[in-house]
Amino acid sequence: MSNYQKAIVIGRFQIYHKGHELLTRQALEIADEVLVIVGSSFQSRNIRNPFKWTERAEMILSTLPESDRIRLKFLPVRDYYNDALWNADVRRQVGEYVSSTDRIALVGFKKDDTTYYLDNFPAWRMVDVESSLDIDATDLRQLFFEAETVNQALAEMAERIPLPVRHFLNAWSLDSVYDNLKSEHAKIKQDNQVYTGIPWDVISTTVDALVTVNGHVLLGQRKNYPGKGLWAIPGGFLEKRESLLHGAIRELKEETSLDISDAALRKSLAAVKVFSHPRRSCRGRVITHVHHFSLSGWPLNDDVWPTIQAADDLESVAWIPFCRIPAMEEELFEDHFAILFDFLPVHA
Repeated sequence: MSNYQKAIVIGRFQIYHKGHELLTRQALEIADEVLVIVGSSFQSRNIRNPFKWTERAEMILSTLPESDRIRLKFLPVRDYYNDALWNADVRRQVGEYVSSTDRIALVGFKKDDTTYYLDNFPAWRMVDVESSLDIDATDLRQLFFEAETVNQALAEMAERIPLPVRHFLNAWSLDSVYDNLKSEHAKIKQDNQVYTGIPWDVISTTVDALVTVNGHVLLGQRKNYPGKGLWAIPGGFLEKRESLLHGAIRELKEETSLDISDAALRKSLAAVKVFSHPRRSCRGRVITHVHHFSLSGWPLNDDVWPTIQAADDLESVAWIPFCRIPAMEEELFEDHFAILFDFLPVHA
C-alpha cells in the first residue's frame, strides 16, 4: 500500500531535466496518484518560457512507462505575479482532485530561494528529496538557444536530461518557433551587453500607458524582438530627467499617435500601479509603472473614436474589447495579461 493517496510535484519544467525526473519518480513511488503543478502556463512563448504547458507534459510523459503515465494528472497554473493569487489557484485546482480523507504529500527539493513556494502549503506533508544533482534549467535553456547547432546543444546536455527529452527537443527544434526564440535570445543578450556599466536603476525603470474607452483597451503589436508579433500595452524605458507621467504620455504618443492632448490625458489619469516582480521580464530586473488613462464619457459613435496609428516600435495598434482579453493570453507580451487582469473587469 502506498504511503499517500496523492503526491504533488510543483515546477515549471523548462526544460524537464533529471532533477525534475527524480522528483516525479519519488512521487510515483510513495503515492497512488501524482498531481503535477505546471507553472508559467498559458502565457506567450519567450526565452524563459519557451514551451507550452502541454509540451512540458509531453516531455514528462515521454520518460515514463504507460503504467505510470495513467497515474499522473497535470494541473496548469498561470503566472499571476502575486503569491496570494497563485497559491489560491494551486489550492483550488488540487482541491478538485482530493478528498478530505486523502493523505497528501508535497514532493520537492529546496535548492535555493527560488523554491520558497514549497513552504506555502503547510497542510500538505513535505517530502524533501535529497539530490546530488546540480542542474539549472536556466543554464540548459541558454545552451539550447546559444549553441551553433541543436546537435551540439543536445550533446552537451546529455548528462543532465533524460534521453526521451533529448528526442523531444530535437523534434521541437525543427519548428520555426525555435529559430524565433534563438533570435530573441540573441537580441536580449546583445542589449544586455550594451547596458553593461550603466546604473541599474536607469535601465530597469519603464512606464506603460493603459488607455481605456467604452469597454475597449488600446494595445499595440510589437514590431521587434523581444516579443516580436505579440500584443502589448504601449510603453518603454523612462528617459533621464523626465517624470513617470511625462514618460508614459511620451511613449504612448510615440507608439500609437493617439490624437488626445497631453492635458486631456493628465485629466483622465485614473490610477498608477507598480509591477515589480523580479521575474516579470526576460530582459532582467524591469520595474514598470502602469498609468491608467480612462477616457470616460467619450462619445459612443463608432465614427468618432480617438484616432490611433502605429509608429515607432509597433507594427499595428487597435482598440481591443475587454471581452477578448481572456482569449489573448498567449498573444500578450511578458506579464501584460496579468497587468490587464489587475486593471480591467476581465475573468481569466
